[in-house]
Amino acid sequence: MKQVWIFHGGNSFYSYERYMDALKNSVIQYERLLYSTDWKPWLAQQLAGYDVLTPSMPNKQNANFDEWSIYFEKLMPFFSDNVQLVGHSLGAMFLAKYLSQNPLNKKVRRIILVAGGYDDSTREDLGSFGLNSIGKLTDSSDDIHLLHSKDDLVVPFSELAKYQKELPGAAVHIFNGKSHFFDPEFPELLEILKQK
Repeated sequence: MKQVWIFHGGNSFYSYERYMDALKNSVIQYERLLYSTDWKPWLAQQLAGYDVLTPSMPNKQNANFDEWSIYFEKLMPFFSDNVQLVGHSLGAMFLAKYLSQNPLNKKVRRIILVAGGYDDSTREDLGSFGLNSIGKLTDSSDDIHLLHSKDDLVVPFSELAKYQKELPGAAVHIFNGKSHFFDPEFPELLEILKQK
């Protein structure tokens, strides 16, 4: 069975006080409250013959790496022999950190990290998800892809270079005009997922 697991983004804070401060000082934008879809449902429609799984990771508004690790470990027994893991934003950081610290017993077909932060907290708090060494990620897959847009307003484009330094064999896909990849379609990711 072909599987694509997609791990969403979220927010993480170094302390509860910083979370509360961010919550109190956040500005609500009406347009962001309107119903819209991102590329995940579209991707599932495009991948006939694949199981596309989009688990809801715990507490995405104030995520904790240890909590996500517990939940991820409950998902791992469901991985098929033909699995691709996609992490977007905080989900990319989670996959990079978890799989570097806990390489899988059996390599997965592909790992794709979309707009992942590394250790720069100039635009947002990274909490327990900050990275310091991810070179062992290659122990979990021989096919790693890094995607980032130069105009990302959430995660600085400069974070990509840190991934590249530690994962020199990874395929790098650089975009202009994709911001933080909130579009309703993502044909470039679809093309990667369909590669043999």
